[in-house]
Amino acid sequence: MPLAHRTEETPHALPLMAGTLIDVDGGRKPVEELQVGDLVRTKDNGLQPVRWIAARTLDAAALAADPTLRPIRIRAGALGEAKPARDLIVSPQHCVLLDDWRCQLLFGEDEVLATAQALLNDHSITVDHGARAVTYYHFMFDRHEIVYSNGAETESFHPGQARLGKLDAAKRAELFKLFPELAHDLAAYGPQARATLKPYEAEVLIAM
Repeated sequence: MPLAHRTEETPHALPLMAGTLIDVDGGRKPVEELQVGDLVRTKDNGLQPVRWIAARTLDAAALAADPTLRPIRIRAGALGEAKPARDLIVSPQHCVLLDDWRCQLLFGEDEVLATAQALLNDHSITVDHGARAVTYYHFMFDRHEIVYSNGAETESFHPGQARLGKLDAAKRAELFKLFPELAHDLAAYGPQARATLKPYEAEVLIAM
């Protein structure tokens, strides 16, 4: 299937860690201070209002029980000049935007999304084993968007089946109240903002 028409499901999708600075109208705001209605700067559609926010805290016991939830540290400049401007800590399955020459050469796309986990190396993108507890934040717009997190381009929440399965019942109910069409058809939300690389595709890209 062509990349432009493919969406990859990413279970355990708990996006951004507390302390991440999000570009908003007039400046930047820590993700934990975002509120519904705040205008966030997006790559494709200018300022867009936040429609829904959720958070989940994982303590040391939860991280020990499921190491796949340990955060990943993307060091300053790992994705390009000032991308991010300072270290960015995300969940393993959170997607970041890649836009260098390899994307076009390998996949025929100027820009693609890839999970942080798929981009792991031994120096600039690594598992943060020092984290004792983390709080991850989701936020969602009327469509899937690319936003600016510590200066890096990252995704907003996209309600795929695997991702919704990780929300508690109250948050799912809240989401379906805001977007009632999703209760019957998750595809009604629309496609991802960019094609998402499969893990093996990301491995090929970073090996070049």
